[in-house]
Amino acid sequence: MRARYHAVVGAVRTTRPDGGRSIQDLARVSRDELVDVLRDAASLAEDEALAILENPFATPQILGKIAQTARLTGFYSVRVKLVAHRQTPQPHAVKLVHYLYWFDLLRLSIDVQVPAPVRRAIDTQLVNRADKLSLGERISSARRCSPALIKVFLYDPHPQVFEALLVNKRLREDDLLALIASERATKEQLLMIAGDMKWSYRYAIRKALVLNPHTPRSAAASQLRYLSPRDLRSIHSNPETSVYLKRCIERIGGLKPALR
Repeated sequence: MRARYHAVVGAVRTTRPDGGRSIQDLARVSRDELVDVLRDAASLAEDEALAILENPFATPQILGKIAQTARLTGFYSVRVKLVAHRQTPQPHAVKLVHYLYWFDLLRLSIDVQVPAPVRRAIDTQLVNRADKLSLGERISSARRCSPALIKVFLYDPHPQVFEALLVNKRLREDDLLALIASERATKEQLLMIAGDMKWSYRYAIRKALVLNPHTPRSAAASQLRYLSPRDLRSIHSNPETSVYLKRCIERIGGLKPALR
């Protein structure tokens, strides 16, 4: 058996000028040959393990063997590849998530090729680590993070983080509506939403901004002309609506008779 292992490895390795070994063929050999190579997994080099992870014949059993070899998972690049690989048994992938750096976790959290249970474990790690980030890291992350982290950054006190979050293509209207309806929305955030070229044109957003008593009155008043007569009447009759907004509604043409 060991002779077969050496025969297989010898067939896929050639000597480099520096005395190392070429591993190009490891990415193409058959499944049976991979199994033979992994009989002595602890002797593999980092680039050899990475080549095996690129092999289309790598099965969950083969990747599980790599994940259970401490020497191989000691290489950071191997850990990242194992977490990202769809064939890695999920218990192993989830365990390795704990040993990845922030920006690799961020990248993998939005990679749809990563199995959903593994992405959920990644999201948990990201949420748990978010409060340890610098301002620059939060800003950079907010631009491209997953929905789980969006819910954290929505309530970040720094305006630049929220500004970055507004360009995140995974940000949803429901996320902003939840923020606007909460008591944690700041005046800076409400102003940014009201002035945003994408979100300020959504009817539900316009209405929510008007209904929030903390929206600066100039921003709230600018939304009134886009609301339906029915909503304007409802807002006007609401006792929590400011006198200023009520007068603005009354000045909108054609609505005064209906409101009195």
